[in-house]
Amino acid sequence: MALSLRLLRYFVTAAETGSTTAAAKHLNVSQPSISVAIRELETLFDAPLFSRDVGTGMTLTHFGERKLAQARQLLASASAFETGDTGELDSGHVQIGVFRTIAPVYLPRVLKIAQARFPRLAIRFVEGDLAQLDTWLHKRQIDFALMYDVGLPDDIERECLAELKPYALVPADSPLAKRRRAVSLHDLVKEPFIQIDLPQSRDFLMAPFWQCGLSPNVRYRATSIELVRSMVASGLGVSLLITQSPQVAHSPLVAERPIREATVVQPLVIAWPPRAPRTRASELLTACVRDGVAQAMRERAGR
Repeated sequence: MALSLRLLRYFVTAAETGSTTAAAKHLNVSQPSISVAIRELETLFDAPLFSRDVGTGMTLTHFGERKLAQARQLLASASAFETGDTGELDSGHVQIGVFRTIAPVYLPRVLKIAQARFPRLAIRFVEGDLAQLDTWLHKRQIDFALMYDVGLPDDIERECLAELKPYALVPADSPLAKRRRAVSLHDLVKEPFIQIDLPQSRDFLMAPFWQCGLSPNVRYRATSIELVRSMVASGLGVSLLITQSPQVAHSPLVAERPIREATVVQPLVIAWPPRAPRTRASELLTACVRDGVAQAMRERAGR
């Protein structure tokens, strides 16, 4: 049996979607076609690609994980070969990862830009935390990620799109909001504080206080930015955030104010798998990400 790009594509899609049914729907083929392709590959390799445990879905074996990385690289190389250097094609498939908390801010505008410029580009995205994105990058399960650079290993290639500074989130009717200027961390510690309680973000957003020898009066902890904003809007306290609010989520009940003191900055980056070839399709979407983030930065600066 000859190895074909079709078999590799079916295998990769099944691994990424987690089921033969979802893969078939995504590729617009029959579900048995996906199952047969996987069996053919397992026969060719004489080893299982997926475990067959009941109730766990399609879980890659260790061998399957290695073959997935190789298959993605082969498909990427084939796509680059088909496109060549002409720059005339604007189609292809791209799989990206987005840090869960920033996805609502940037992803919709990126997809809108891509849809307008490259309507034939097929885009799939997955949301994850920073650890998950790191894993997906190293396993080459995604073409690139939009994420924060928090302890990214040196082998991950990255491009910094913006350096974000923490800002205060306060109730719109509070004295801190009515000042219409930067607020001090010394003022924030006098108020009930609502802490964003997520791995890595937690300590990062406490660091500005610690640098000034301050300790905020943490009244509540929340694991979603949406909940933090809602609690601040209800007058339950103030908070310190780094992630911008989506344009559609702006509320007249909260106010964002810059911090007076010099604080740490958070790099927002595009990150690529180590030593992985980049397809033309992924480069097209990368350009849309750059423009989408720049657009968000301009809108924020104009508020």
